[in-house]
Amino acid sequence: MENKGDSTRVLIADDHQLFSDGLRTLLTTVSRSFTVIGQVYDGRDVIPVIHQLQPDLVLLDINLPHRNGIDIARQIRQEFAKVHVVIITMYSYQKLVEELKAVGVMGYLLKSASPSQLVACLEQVVAGKTYFDQPHQDPPPLINSYGPDKFIHQFNLTPRELEIIKLICSSLSTSQIADQLFLSEQTVKTHRKNIYFKLGVNKLSELIRFANEQNL
Repeated sequence: MENKGDSTRVLIADDHQLFSDGLRTLLTTVSRSFTVIGQVYDGRDVIPVIHQLQPDLVLLDINLPHRNGIDIARQIRQEFAKVHVVIITMYSYQKLVEELKAVGVMGYLLKSASPSQLVACLEQVVAGKTYFDQPHQDPPPLINSYGPDKFIHQFNLTPRELEIIKLICSSLSTSQIADQLFLSEQTVKTHRKNIYFKLGVNKLSELIRFANEQNL
């Protein structure tokens, strides 16, 4: 899609294709200020596509296959000083917001936000201001149970990977996990491979033992 006049060039990075397509359609219909020039679904593709398409603004999910959004945002801020980053996520807790601000992210928006909130956020960020949706003061039960510092930092797991660990240990198959999380089976397999690598386990029994030891 080509740029329209002085509209802001937007790249969407989200592994939920339906959500990504909906976001593209929404931006196309509610405002002439934004032009979606690309969509990516894998964390490894974000930086190369920024080099290729040179967007003004990246809408970035935290949970992407192969790389998490926080690491990608940090690299964007280091290598593309003029590219604004807005995180759009389902995760709503204060510690995440603090980490995003430290990275240099300009905006944070929950996926439950209204279209008017989305436009207001993007317009404010493009104007050089920050926009951070109000998170819950306490971490959601999933994060609270695991302890965000211990798991996200010690084991370098993303919230989505923690979610998938719990579902795997609940005896759900790959296809069942994919259906429940609205992901493709390949995306779930990629997350599972990343989980095994990060935890240093090679089989399901070892993963279950780890989960039991950590009271997951």
